[in-house]
Amino acid sequence: MKLASLFVLIPLSLMSVSAMAGVAEVKGKTQCTVIDSISKKKMTKSACTYTGAIGGASTYGIENMDYKLKNGKKYSTVNDATFDFGDDGRVKNLVEQVSLNGKPGELVHIRMKTFKVVSETAMDNLREAQSAELDNGILKCFRAIKNKDTAFCTPIVMD
Repeated sequence: MKLASLFVLIPLSLMSVSAMAGVAEVKGKTQCTVIDSISKKKMTKSACTYTGAIGGASTYGIENMDYKLKNGKKYSTVNDATFDFGDDGRVKNLVEQVSLNGKPGELVHIRMKTFKVVSETAMDNLREAQSAELDNGILKCFRAIKNKDTAFCTPIVMD
């Protein structure tokens, strides 16, 4: 292949990749929940603001958020994911890299009333049923790998 052909093909291929991807900056207000002890059911709710970026492509997604609580405390979360889609349209081969305040973490969903972790299968069923519980009964929580008894949480659907 001639060098001139490469100069034409490379920009075209980059444009087609970038056309399938997008990132948006977000900001707003919501309610943040800091769970001091999942086992003892101790938590603090606080108004908070957030800024960040959410984006993705056909097999990649990222959510990078910075939260500031009313008391001035700050939390930073990252959920960087790669995945495929099966023939049924469901996500498969999900690999997430999650962090809370720059330290390795995991993303879990916790029921507000019972402090129990909701399985991914149960979450999929709630999403399919478009359950109202997703809006006000379950929190999206980031917890550090080293201390699984604490978590930083937000509503699944933010204001």
